[in-house]
Amino acid sequence: MVKANIIGLVAVLALVLVLLTACANQSTAPVSSPTPAINTPAAADSGKVKFSDSPDSKNAFLISGDALDADAKAAMAGFDMKKTVLADGSFQITLTSTNPEYKDQSYTLKQGEKLYFIERFMGDDVGTEEKNLKDDIAIIVDADGYIVN
Repeated sequence: MVKANIIGLVAVLALVLVLLTACANQSTAPVSSPTPAINTPAAADSGKVKFSDSPDSKNAFLISGDALDADAKAAMAGFDMKKTVLADGSFQITLTSTNPEYKDQSYTLKQGEKLYFIERFMGDDVGTEEKNLKDDIAIIVDADGYIVN
């Protein structure tokens, strides 16, 4: 009888050891929760970000309109802009820096989209010459206000 109890106890311990080993081998990475809705469930599912919620929006200047305002002109110091209407009604905007070290930037906007120039440090440019090559970017925003690129 004692021998049978010992065999039973060993079997239970072996089972516990197997279960503990199986649990230890499972991933302990946290399960990610779904992204909270930004404005609509569709926006959350697609990962879209509302431009007005992005940190860059405070340094943004609209450059795809009919004319640049004084602030946008100041932000664009050191850049020439060419706007071309394409056959399908979209626009291509090319930004060319007066600094030859800077790579040209070209953006194609579908109807309803806007292009914002982001100038994080207005004081880094001297006159019409671009000095800091790392702080100037442009962001396309769709008709609903979400960042495209």
